[in-house]
Order: sequence, then structure tokens, then C-alpha cells
Amino acid sequence: MSRKFSFKNPFYLIGLSLVVGVVLGALLYGTVKLEEKVEAKMFEISTSDIFHIAQNSAKTITSLLNTQESYVTQIQRNTLLQQEIEAHLRILPTKNIKYAYLLYRDARGVFRFLADASAPFEKALLNQKLDVTSPAWNEIYEKKEPLIIRHDFLKALSISYLTPLLNNQEVQLVLAIDFSVEKVESINTILAFMKTTLLTTIGIMVLFFIVLIVQTYRYVVAKKSAYIDKLTNTYNRNYLQELEEFINLGDYALAALDIDHFKKVNDTYGHHAGDMILKDVASIILANTRKKDDIVIRYGGEEFVILSKIKRTDHASPLNIFERIFTSIQAKAFHVSNSDTLHITVSMGINLALNQSRTFSDAFKLADIALYNAKHRGRNCIEIYEENKNSHKHTHLTIGEINVAIEEDRVVCFFQQIVHTQSKKLSHYEALLRIVDKDGSIITPSKILPAIKGTFVLRNITKRVLEICYATLCRHPAICINVNLNPQDIINETILDLLKEYAKEKNIAQRIGLEIVESEEFMHYKHADENLLMLKSLGYTISIDDFGTGYSNFVYLTQIQTDFIKIDGDIIKNIVEDKVSLAVVKSIVNFAKEAKIQVVAEYVCNEEIYNIVNSLGIEYCQGHYFSIPKASPA
Repeated sequence: MSRKFSFKNPFYLIGLSLVVGVVLGALLYGTVKLEEKVEAKMFEISTSDIFHIAQNSAKTITSLLNTQESYVTQIQRNTLLQQEIEAHLRILPTKNIKYAYLLYRDARGVFRFLADASAPFEKALLNQKLDVTSPAWNEIYEKKEPLIIRHDFLKALSISYLTPLLNNQEVQLVLAIDFSVEKVESINTILAFMKTTLLTTIGIMVLFFIVLIVQTYRYVVAKKSAYIDKLTNTYNRNYLQELEEFINLGDYALAALDIDHFKKVNDTYGHHAGDMILKDVASIILANTRKKDDIVIRYGGEEFVILSKIKRTDHASPLNIFERIFTSIQAKAFHVSNSDTLHITVSMGINLALNQSRTFSDAFKLADIALYNAKHRGRNCIEIYEENKNSHKHTHLTIGEINVAIEEDRVVCFFQQIVHTQSKKLSHYEALLRIVDKDGSIITPSKILPAIKGTFVLRNITKRVLEICYATLCRHPAICINVNLNPQDIINETILDLLKEYAKEKNIAQRIGLEIVESEEFMHYKHADENLLMLKSLGYTISIDDFGTGYSNFVYLTQIQTDFIKIDGDIIKNIVEDKVSLAVVKSIVNFAKEAKIQVVAEYVCNEEIYNIVNSLGIEYCQGHYFSIPKASPA
């Protein structure tokens, strides 16, 4: 289910707020960096000349001194030398250069004046102490190179530029020049305004974001209340009306469920009892659907809509979910009072092909048509909508047609003989599935099974075939019948319970053979082999059908202790002319003899095939050479 962008949803506003906040933060960061770049450029332009002046002055002072003696001692002893140096320093001050002075550091690490170019009322005395404001001043004695010490004020950059005077690679004097660089007032004002504005805006955004989160929480609570049916805790019709246009029709199967004769329940037991039933029905639906994948909606009154997610690997899941809901409601006793219970039924209309409709509304109408048909057929049933339901041009029966055939008792069995190869005498029968169409024609499994693979309808078909065979065995106590089971039947509790019930009766399980098509899928079913061994212990014989084509696992045959191998008819029919087919049959027969497993050859349709089968020592044969399938084993 998708969503369209809408400012009605506060989650989008939260996202937008985050984006705006990030943009504003980036602007603030850019403003700070711009200010730093402007100051750096101003500093570079304003100081380049001063640095040259300081370095030249240091060279001039050095030229006045004798490198053979201490510079400090020379100046302290020679007043004329001091005055000459001060005279040179007095030419340095300008509008920006405030002070120029010569220093030395004494043995205790204190900086003291040797010469000062300041005005007389500001001038420092010889050896007067200078209180430095930063420990960075001492670094010049370690690095022995010019040092810049910055003092940042609101309207100007104040700088102390220190130049070392070296003697014998040691710093003996320090020429200090204090100057300032005026900031460009207009730029400074603009940048300060931008920073203030951005900080204020970000503050407002933070408050807005907090308020938005609170409002979003309230929105979610309100929306949930508006979308949830208070009685059943399912979604309500409001939810469907707002979101139906965003439902991806290809992702879901749809069922419309209606409680049969619900008005009578209300009229007989009261509305309180009706509400209790609605709550219990909704609980059953929710318990049998997948919380993350399926959507349950109380559409109105006693009607529910179920959207079941179709998974790529398991297209039968929605249909099985709908059937599980149907049977769970049938099985439950609903309380209508403290002492009374009531069994109710439901009708279901199913649309498995929503993607064939243009809109959800159109798809729902088709499910509603199926629901109407279910009610028209007497209620308490599932009706599956199919476009070509009334057309007989299609090659396979639809799920709906097969389901109706089961309900109308048009599922029958034909019986084909399986004979002893040497004597050609009857051994037992195989029950073959057939459906009698409404026009009286007989429909074979190839047109039945493809549509219902993996669905509850397949289980119902198997159950019906077992019931027919059981009844036939009861009428004919001297015969044995083989029944075909699908791999899913071996792990289906309904089929297993039915076989367990039959085994309780005398001489029934011993006369029923279970034929299973071996497949890799079957091998991976959990408990499949355990269930086969359990059925053998009850007296049933096990045959592996269609052996030799597709997936054939010889080791697995011994693990499940199979009684018979039925060699696939597609191999048997070619053994006269195809040497490879004959070789395959020989290898199967040789393995079976070693494993003490009996072999049945299917599709023995003429005398040539029969003679080869007989010569190979195959114990049993089946095919038109002996008999065709008939409606009765007698």
C-alpha cells in the first residue's frame, strides 16, 4: 500500500522542518567561515608592510651592536647607544602602529625594557618590568623566529609582533611592535546580523519542531481513533475510504465475509449478544490473519472485508487463510449469555484477481457478487469469483467450479485394476479422481489439480476421495484399493485424522494403499517421513508413484520403508523401442529386488510391453491391456 505526499500528514512537516533546520545550520556555519576568511584577508593586507618594517628595524638595531659582547649589557652601559636605538624606534609609530619597544628576558624569566619609543608620559624606564598577558611570549626564545600574538576586540584586531635579535644563535633581544587592524565596519555589521538572525531562526525552528512532534502524536492518536472500530478492534470503513485508492491491487486477495442470519441473532438474543458475536468473529479473523501482511476491516454491520497479502513464493496462502477463518468460525460455540452458546455460520465471497480490476471499488464489487452467490446457494459456503465461470471453453476447471463440484457431490472415483503380472489376475484397484461436469461429461485430474495445488480445495478433494473409497470397501469387503495422496496431504492434520479413524475399524487400513508422488518438495516437508511410518504402523501400504522421472531418491525409499514402486508410465510405454528407457526400468527393478520392494509397471497397453515387463520379473501391471478405468470396481 502506497501513500501520496500530503501536508495533511504531519510526518511530512517533520521531515520538512528537519530539512529547513539543516539548511539554516549550514548557512550559519557558512557565515562563521565567511567571517573568518574576511578577517584573514584583512589581516594579510594590513600587516604585510608592518612585518617588513619590523624585520628591517631589527636588522638596523643589530647593526648598531657588537656581536662579541652581550647585547643587553651593551645597551645597559651605553646611554648614547640606547638613545640612538630609541630614536630609530620613534619613527615607527603611525596611525595603526601604537608602540615600538626593545625587550630582554632576565634570569628569572621576566621581560624588561631596554628602549621605548613611547611619548615621555608613557615611556618605560630602563630595566622596567613588562607584564606580559600571554605565556606565548616565551615561545620566541624557543622557536627563534618572529611571533604574532593576536588580541581580538569588537572593532579591531590588536596584534603584538615580536622579532628576535640573535647573537651566536641565541635570542638576546626582542623587538616588539604593537599595532591594530581596524575591521571593516559594514562587513562586520552584516555578518553579525546574519549570525544573529540565523541563531534566532534556528531557535524558533527548534520550538516549532517540539510543538510539531506533540501535534503529530496527537494526530496519530486521533487518526487511529478515527480508523479503528471500537467494538471489534479492526479497521473501519473510514480507513478503507481514505486509503483504497492507494492499495496496490496486485498485492492482495480480497474476501467479503457476512455473518449468516445475524438479524435473527439480534432479534432473538438482543443487541448485546450480537455485539459479543461480532467481537468474537473479529477475534477469529485477526487470529487467523498475518498482522504485518493482512488488513481486516469491519465494512458495516455484520460484514467484514479481509485483504490478504499475496506472496510470490506462496500464492495459495490467502485462500488457505480465508478457508481457515471460515472453518474456525464454524467450529466455535459463541456465547450469547452466561449460560447459552450458539453456533453461527458465515458466507464468503472471494476475489483472487484484484489486479484485473481498474480500481479497488471495482474489485470489491466482484467479491460482493461472489458473496451474493454464496448467499443465494444457501449460505454457509465460500464462493470464488471467476470471470469465465460460465464458460466451458477453458481447458482447466477453476477453483470455484471445483469447490462447487465438491459441495454438489459431483466428485467421483473411477477404478482401474492392478494385476499380478504372471497370472494376469486381479490384485487390487487404483482409485482415480474424476469430476462429473454439469453437462454429464467426465473431467480427469489433469484439468482439476493445477488450479487447486496448495489450497484447501485440494485437501477437500483428497478427503472426498478417501470417503468414497472407504464406502466402496465397506460395500465390497473382498477388494483392496490404492488412493493417490499429494505431498501436502501427508502433513495435513485433517487427512491424517481421517486415516487414523479408518484404521480403528477392522480390515480397512489393511485394504487401503497410499500412493505418493515422490518429489524434492516432499522430502523437505517437516514430519513427512514420520507420518508415513506412522501410517504404515496402522496397516496402510505405501507406494511411490511415477517413479523414475523427475526426482528419484533410492535411499529415501528405504528410510520410509515403502512397499511398492510404481514405475512411471512414460518410461514403460517406451521400453519396446527405447533402449535407455529399458535400461532405466532394469536398474529400478534390480534395486527393488535388493531392497525387497515390489514393483508395479504402469501404462501396460499392449502385449509387447507386457512380455518385456514379465521377462524383467516385475510383480504387478496396470494399464489398458488389462482393463480401463470404470465407475465401479465390481
